Amino acid sequence: MKRICLAILLILVLLPLYSFDFFAEQASRTVSFELEPTFGLYRDKQFHQQIDLRLLAEYNEERYRGLAALTYDSAKNGLEANELSLSLFFGQHALKAGLFTHPWGSASTTHVVDVLQGRDLRRGLVDDLEKMKRPTFMTLFTSYWETSSLELLFKPGFAPSFLPTEGRYSLIPPAFATATITEMETHALSAYEIGSRYRVSLGKLDAGLLYFNGHYPDPGFSITSLAPLSIDLIYTRYQLFGLESSLLLEPFTLAFEGGFFLSEDRSGSESALFNNKLAYLAELSYTHPAYEAFVALAYQGRYVFDFSTNPSDVDFLASYDGKAYENTLIFVVEYPLIHQKLTLRGALTYQMESEGYAFLLGLSYALLDNLHVFGKATIYGALGTKSSLYKSWDDNDVVMVGLQAWF
Repeated sequence: MKRICLAILLILVLLPLYSFDFFAEQASRTVSFELEPTFGLYRDKQFHQQIDLRLLAEYNEERYRGLAALTYDSAKNGLEANELSLSLFFGQHALKAGLFTHPWGSASTTHVVDVLQGRDLRRGLVDDLEKMKRPTFMTLFTSYWETSSLELLFKPGFAPSFLPTEGRYSLIPPAFATATITEMETHALSAYEIGSRYRVSLGKLDAGLLYFNGHYPDPGFSITSLAPLSIDLIYTRYQLFGLESSLLLEPFTLAFEGGFFLSEDRSGSESALFNNKLAYLAELSYTHPAYEAFVALAYQGRYVFDFSTNPSDVDFLASYDGKAYENTLIFVVEYPLIHQKLTLRGALTYQMESEGYAFLLGLSYALLDNLHVFGKATIYGALGTKSSLYKSWDDNDVVMVGLQAWF
């Protein structure tokens, strides 16, 4: 709540200042609103209604850019800051600081090296990767050259994933429902995170080398007392040594991401900490040059070293069917029709070890440039009887309709 009040105060103070041209005669200021009411029906016949109101205030000048983005969610009855940032530009360098998200990775469907933000699973899986990211405070310094760039970042603490503890998307096992949970301090300076990324463009090939020293955004746990049940949530520190690349073979694009995650628990002996792991992804996409239709097929995999079959080990609990490895296929299609007024979208995720799947279907129609109506459907399930996140969310199948209006 203190952060939200600070965000509102910051906007109220800065916007009047932006009305004066202290820094330049050529400056642009924009303030826009987005209204998105949504109505839906779940498989268990529960009715869903939600209204999102978003505010975007932006100030652009040759030497700096300020941006404030806030969202009011009627379902949560809360105001959240999506971005509060200030960017400075000097020569071939840029410095950005504040609350925001910053993507890493070369693929378009999913990522294995996009590690700077935790996930937001309070609405389950949605058809926009950026909406599933939790903004975090960071400082980002970037230098640009003719065919390459270098990023250096620092985070004074981190924002862990939003993992629902109640409601239909709850991820808390029933046995832990009444437990007393204590979480480690994630905003202390001792929980700092640092990273760097070097990118280079060589003709049709774009490649990047990544390093990150931070924490897994999902927690492990340690049981400190059985009666009453008390649990400490622990976030594992690790180092990522990663690679991202994309090769343009127009109209096809081949993308690859891979990374080795070196855990602080290098021996894999601590059940509350995640072990070392290797993650990799390959994606082939096609974009039709005339119709702008898009199709992509991605394969994502992971292997955990020193895997334990101890039921209380966090790697075992996070695995699919108790395996040290996982293999997932993702298929995405987007097709515009009627002079791009009507857009069809579809995405299918299939997890091989658990036989679980998630199917997302979307349709939107532009009545006006600033007014769209849409329909969405999300279906979770499994082909077999194996347990998984997809099967546990089986009753969360939902059909929704709504509209988006910009002012």
